[in-house]
Amino acid sequence: MNYKKALVSFLTIISIVFGIIPGLHTEAVVFDPDIKISSESAILINLDKDITVFVKNPTKKMYPASLTKIVTAMVVLDNVNDIDNTEFEAPLAVFDELYGQGASSVGYSRGEVAKVTDLLHSLLMLSACESAGILAWNVGGTQTEFVQMMNEKAAAIGCTGTNFVNPHGLFDPNQYTTAADMALIAQFAYKNYPKLIEIASTREYVMGASSYQAEGWKTIKHTNKMLDPNSEYYYQYAKGIKTGTLDESGRNLLSLGSRDGNNYMFISLGSPLYDADGNAVFDVYTDHKNIYEWAFENLSYQKILNTDKEVTEINVRFGRGTDYVLLVPAKDFTTLWNTAIDTNTIKEDIDTSLYVPENGIIDAPIEKGQVFGELTLSHSGNTLVTVPLVTKNSVELDQIAFLTDKAERFPESVWFKAAIAMTITLSVIYTAIFIAVSVRRKNKKTGLSFSKKK
Repeated sequence: MNYKKALVSFLTIISIVFGIIPGLHTEAVVFDPDIKISSESAILINLDKDITVFVKNPTKKMYPASLTKIVTAMVVLDNVNDIDNTEFEAPLAVFDELYGQGASSVGYSRGEVAKVTDLLHSLLMLSACESAGILAWNVGGTQTEFVQMMNEKAAAIGCTGTNFVNPHGLFDPNQYTTAADMALIAQFAYKNYPKLIEIASTREYVMGASSYQAEGWKTIKHTNKMLDPNSEYYYQYAKGIKTGTLDESGRNLLSLGSRDGNNYMFISLGSPLYDADGNAVFDVYTDHKNIYEWAFENLSYQKILNTDKEVTEINVRFGRGTDYVLLVPAKDFTTLWNTAIDTNTIKEDIDTSLYVPENGIIDAPIEKGQVFGELTLSHSGNTLVTVPLVTKNSVELDQIAFLTDKAERFPESVWFKAAIAMTITLSVIYTAIFIAVSVRRKNKKTGLSFSKKK
């Protein structure tokens, strides 16, 4: 790996570790829509708030197929600054590897020189496997080195169930992923690689000239049938991003759905290729359309919690004019919510154990906004949010009540008992000393009288 590649990998890891790259954290407000999807594993994410709203077997081991090419494109874009003016030559090794495998192709040949921008368009739109190999060999020096960069990228993003052994996604038992990991990869690409998303969302593209082909030698269309207005699977609110199909993986699809300012990403893996009669089926597109329609029709932003809500109260000693104080949330909480579900079904858990003594009483004075607990909201076992609980108002100290209590309690206090013990001890010592001195004086006087008689 050359210096530039090593530096890019290092900076990527550092950025992830120290949180420089945003958008990896996903809040979960998971719902169970009354929709049956054919895919084995899936995740739906609201991109506006990074909220996961639907999951199905998110950590199940699956084969990525050509979804692999998303990571291939990210590594290329990390290492090629000017994709429009950089050209790569196609090595023989690429075609030797793909020969006889029925791999998807755009039509490049051995020794052909093409621009990176055309290679990326054919990679992401048409899923051209030779384009993946050409990019890998030129960026990595070898395909093995490039795949190492891919795995470093996936690990830096946070993937824990993903491994790559090639850049094109053809089947290998050691090339696997999960829907959860693909969601991380897809979100990362969405937030940090606008050029990738632009290319992967293009419906139709005219290939530029290469060393073997004249300008406009081929027009390619995206493999996602949801983008084709002439397809029975066309869905006007969908765009991009990547399809992936293998006998071993089934049909995989990553798409985006946007309507009325609401933006979603849906990752599905393992939809069947054929029905019971052996006919090719494309239920994966029905899955995506149905899940988007459900989200658009049923999910909306709702304020679940506000700072005026009186959650609980705590007993107060020595408060002027009151013997309790109310606790309210420190901040509002608004989230994506299923309008079919009553918000009253949200479970509230209050915890004041870290702030309030076991007797449940705190002493005045108390400042407004002082933290005395936490409120956790959850639904169906999923934590929605945890917010601090703070005092709604201040409570002043009643000096008379405070001093009276201290006076009444003083005889029971340690200091009072210590003072009594000390007094008794001093009295005993004084008495002992007094007696000893008195005896000594008496003995001294007795000794003098005996001397006079002599």
